[in-house]
Amino acid sequence: MCGVKCITFALWINIHSVITETNGFKVHLTPLKSVNHVGADLELTCRVNACPGNVIFQWRTLLDTFHGGISKNEQTVSRQLIRNITIQHNIKLVCKAFCGGNYKENTSVIHVFSFPQDPVLAKIKSLIANQTQTLNCTVHNVYPLERIVIEWLRGNETLYVDEPQIPYDSVQSHSYVYNYTPSVSDLGKNLSCKATLKNPEIGLEKTRISNAEYGPGTITISSKNPSVKLGGHLEITCHADGNPKPTIFWWKNETGPAQNKSQNEKLIINNASWSQAGWYHCGANNTVGSKHMSVKVIVLGPPNIPKIQLSHTGDPKEGENITILCSSDDESVDLTLYRQSQNAASGALNETVVLLNIPSVQITDGGIYICEAKNDFGTERSTINITVEAQLKEEKKPDLPIAILPAAILPAAGSVSLLTIAGLLIRYCRKKATSNSGDITLS
Repeated sequence: MCGVKCITFALWINIHSVITETNGFKVHLTPLKSVNHVGADLELTCRVNACPGNVIFQWRTLLDTFHGGISKNEQTVSRQLIRNITIQHNIKLVCKAFCGGNYKENTSVIHVFSFPQDPVLAKIKSLIANQTQTLNCTVHNVYPLERIVIEWLRGNETLYVDEPQIPYDSVQSHSYVYNYTPSVSDLGKNLSCKATLKNPEIGLEKTRISNAEYGPGTITISSKNPSVKLGGHLEITCHADGNPKPTIFWWKNETGPAQNKSQNEKLIINNASWSQAGWYHCGANNTVGSKHMSVKVIVLGPPNIPKIQLSHTGDPKEGENITILCSSDDESVDLTLYRQSQNAASGALNETVVLLNIPSVQITDGGIYICEAKNDFGTERSTINITVEAQLKEEKKPDLPIAILPAAILPAAGSVSLLTIAGLLIRYCRKKATSNSGDITLS
């Protein structure tokens, strides 16, 4: 029988067991550090090991400020749920656990940021090579703003880096402006605004990127002076810089409404004819804007038969001023206007009309005139035969003799003036009176 000694020993064993278990109790908190977006939910778990009795949990901040969380305890585990995190939850949260007369605690560091959407770039009417354009990129609802880095990109090349370092203690939106002058080598590459929210101290790095939308700017055509031989094949490529990628279409101006010739970047002419020569237009459009560029297609071959015409209707008369016109609908020919084998007038290359003015035309100016159109592929001619009519002249009748009978005077009244007739009558009467006075006898 051990008696008192046995009882004492048993009590000592129990006390030692309690002390050992109490000394071994620990508080495990997860997560110890978290990085959370504004508006998200966060759950922290506080777990106790080696506590033989009931555990009492307590959640608080270092400054004992209200954090708005909801606690749920289950024996040796306590969960803390924070819904809809705000920047006010950028705190250190402590979990304190009481076991008997002892307590332990652990701390979780909560980091909060806000970067909810891609940066927004203002739409640009057009980007034209070597013309400066102001770009605007806006980041919305960012926190902390001083941790934002803005990078302007063209393709994979960095154009400019903007690090504002603006301290704000609230969620902010901010716009960044950059004056950009594109080069010809930039055409066809994306223009981007890249925003990075970066804090290496807490392991935060979030990147968002947006491509600028801009209307067609610089348009390039594969051939500036395209030409094709009669019956030949011609392809012209048109490209326009823009985002979204512009739709390319071709049309040709004719006497009627503009006719669409293509719905892709290439204008293709097969078996070229004279009617396919002329001005073509490459149009480019997208959701932001539109633009077009013109190019003249020349069809090469023997010239069309030129036209020759006279300014008069009918044959001209001697002394009149006349103009002979020689014309062609092809600007690529040399025009010459001449009479038989003698040159009369010629036009320079690309002139479509040659004029020959003949003042006070004479009968000797009549004859065959030739209008000649000539190029490297042949010669065509038109002719006109001009006849000059002679101008009729009135004949002048001689004056009547002094001694004339009245009967002879009257028929002449149509061709002699009345004064002349009157004078002749007076002279006739006087002469008659003189001859009669010689027959009178005085008494």
